[in-house]
Amino acid sequence: MPKTDTYRKHHDDLRAIAARLETHLDAAAIADNPAAVATVVRELFGKFSVHLAIEDNTLYPSCLAHADLRVRDTARRFQAEMGDLGQDFDAYKKAWPGPLAIARDPVGFVAASRDMLARLKARVAREEAEFYALVDKAA
Repeated sequence: MPKTDTYRKHHDDLRAIAARLETHLDAAAIADNPAAVATVVRELFGKFSVHLAIEDNTLYPSCLAHADLRVRDTARRFQAEMGDLGQDFDAYKKAWPGPLAIARDPVGFVAASRDMLARLKARVAREEAEFYALVDKAA
């Protein structure tokens, strides 16, 4: 089993949640039923928060101390980049905590969600292709 197998499974879960959220990103439908999209958003919040915590507490510390300089440097770079995305994700969570906030500005919610999902999907793809592949090879 590759060292990054658990993290890759988390990424699969995140992609599935993102795909479900994308099907709800219609401002008119959200205005009629903000609770439906809020349920999926809460699931995304939970899964992504757990994934970040596990990466931050296990994968990245071990990679930052790895004997292979490429693993250390790549971990450092990805961790620095993740800080920005993590902060932006926290701001997204604060802006859209539930159906009432979402219902107040469905158009803004759709725009913010599309942006956040695009960034999350790009990050997941890069992490798997560049970082996880390197970690698995060096393990």
